[in-house]
Amino acid sequence: MKLRDAEFAEYHNAYMTTTSTHQPEMKLPEEKQLRIGIIHVGAPAGGMNSATRAAVAYCLTRGHTPVALHNGFPGLCRHHDDKPLGSVREMSWLDVEGWVSKGGSEIGTNRGLPSTDMPKTAFCFEKYQIDALFIIGGFEAFTAVSELRKARPEYPAFRIPIVLLPATISNNVPGTEYSVGSDTCLNALVAYCDAIKQSASASRRRVFVVETQGGKSGYIATIAGLSIGALAVYTPEEGIDIRMLARDIEHLRVTFAKDRGQSRAGKLILRNEHASDTYTTEVIANMIREEAGGRFESRFAIPGHVQQGGTPSPMDRVRAVRLAVKCITFLEGFAGKSKDEIMADPMSMSVIGIKGASVVFGAMEKVEKEETDWKDRRPKDESWLQLKTIVDTLSGRPKPDDCCETCGKGK
Repeated sequence: MKLRDAEFAEYHNAYMTTTSTHQPEMKLPEEKQLRIGIIHVGAPAGGMNSATRAAVAYCLTRGHTPVALHNGFPGLCRHHDDKPLGSVREMSWLDVEGWVSKGGSEIGTNRGLPSTDMPKTAFCFEKYQIDALFIIGGFEAFTAVSELRKARPEYPAFRIPIVLLPATISNNVPGTEYSVGSDTCLNALVAYCDAIKQSASASRRRVFVVETQGGKSGYIATIAGLSIGALAVYTPEEGIDIRMLARDIEHLRVTFAKDRGQSRAGKLILRNEHASDTYTTEVIANMIREEAGGRFESRFAIPGHVQQGGTPSPMDRVRAVRLAVKCITFLEGFAGKSKDEIMADPMSMSVIGIKGASVVFGAMEKVEKEETDWKDRRPKDESWLQLKTIVDTLSGRPKPDDCCETCGKGK
């Protein structure tokens, strides 16, 4: 094991601690055992269930009590005391046994935020004696943690350690370069685009404009574009204007004129759903068709929620397990501390993230102030942006400085 890298060692440790709950030597003393709430917030993403299963298994191994808060914060507030079964349920190993390969969210997820009914949320935390909270979700989950942090002075129930595991297909959570679920989404989107490209290749003179999800982050569109060899990728970060479209249409004209049907490569353009309010996917496809003058044709395709994927990818599963175990270990570090001590520690509310080759915890207050673009719901510094240039270079897409601003033709 000493010859292996640190990441492999963590995967091995996670496997050993989550495949069997009967490990007496790992059980903590009773005074350090916690009631850990587990909640999903936001849209479903592949790997959420894998993370939950790993967290529950690790909790049971260590002597903690995992408590599932079903259907997000609205479910907690509205249905916590329903009969015969409320939304707050202690979990056993058998409850999560088959979750590792399941997509979606088995405990239910919801975009609702705690601010909808903060007093009721605090009441539920106190009633069910939640000692720590493990949140899995995307930007809504990030916002929820921010709201709970700001409510701490007024509500002592929130003076507990809280950690967020980013899980969203959009990969737009500040504090990390990778969110669980984004790989599953990319697998589904690339498979869809490959099928579309086959159709475009068969007809030889067809362009497809495919709409991708991803919120106001162009990560999914860019990485998928790089994977399938897209002619162009339109993202919210860059936007769309008439000159850009003129250049791309002229580039299509030149490309089809040169190959004269000899090339069997289909042409695909990817457009993020929020790249422009005016130039929608259908509008762009119609503009290309109109300007083609019968020399080639254009279609548009919207995969929609297919992009959320079905079965989580192996990458999302193993990373979800690794990060979930590290999150629970992180929460254990606050066992035995008073509420005031926890509140005084900025790391008591954190987001776990992957940055480069490292797994890091970032204090929420610092991440909120320094790394978050609240207006566009994404990080201020997106590590993948440089890949956009590579997509354009590989497709031969002309640069603005090399084209006429009016007609889009090369100078």
